Amino acid sequence: MLAEKYFPKASSRYNLIAQLFRNLDWLNTLKPERWFSIWTMILAGSNVSIFLLNRWSYWDWATFNFLILGVILLTTFFLSVKPNFLHRINSFQSALYIFFKGIILFLLGTIPFGFDLRTFIFGIPYYIFFLLAHLTWSIVIDNKNKTMPPKKEIVSILLTIITLNITSALLGYINDDPMITTIAIVYLFFPIVILLFPVGLRHLQRAQIHVIFIPAMFISVRLPWLLLMILPLFWILRYYNYFRFGEVKPSFKVDLPTNMKN
Repeated sequence: MLAEKYFPKASSRYNLIAQLFRNLDWLNTLKPERWFSIWTMILAGSNVSIFLLNRWSYWDWATFNFLILGVILLTTFFLSVKPNFLHRINSFQSALYIFFKGIILFLLGTIPFGFDLRTFIFGIPYYIFFLLAHLTWSIVIDNKNKTMPPKKEIVSILLTIITLNITSALLGYINDDPMITTIAIVYLFFPIVILLFPVGLRHLQRAQIHVIFIPAMFISVRLPWLLLMILPLFWILRYYNYFRFGEVKPSFKVDLPTNMKN
């Protein structure tokens, strides 16, 4: 990031800008890094509704309306003040909760565009992908020591993620839905790499980054105005975290083997 070059952390310029970014501390209390997945899952529902109306609808700016914006804003506010609604998966019961909460977010996105039983059925592979995304993030990274759990402790989780991923892709194929089918197939190789290759923190970091990035980008192909939401948030968070905490995140940068302690 250019700010790292022109505003190094030890400089007076950095300290001056850092004072300005303190004004955004209120934003950080709302956990805005979670908004990417919330917005994507809501608009996954919109995507399916539109697909069932016209499968050839892509890059259509007319899909934006104030009703869906209102749904997104109200849901984002609710989940920001109720952060425990979306939580880490640490048991079968918590996985079920996340699965059904994914359904709720998906169905909220169908409100402006229409809902019927087909919409719910076509949403099943999206619910599954939402679940596997949370399972991926349930593998905890020790960011301070740059370590991750040993392979033997996460094999069962990885196998579950891969199974859910394949299931999502197959159901998408059966539904003739190219969106979720492509999302699931593209992402499939990330957990496979973690499973088959020697323990590598960078592999897990890439998997956690791309389990959000891939569906967000593909859904933006049908609902392009999503980009006008996620790109500004991405850059605001990067600059905020750099000038407040000295960290550039969110980021696609991963820790290479030379920096690992696994």
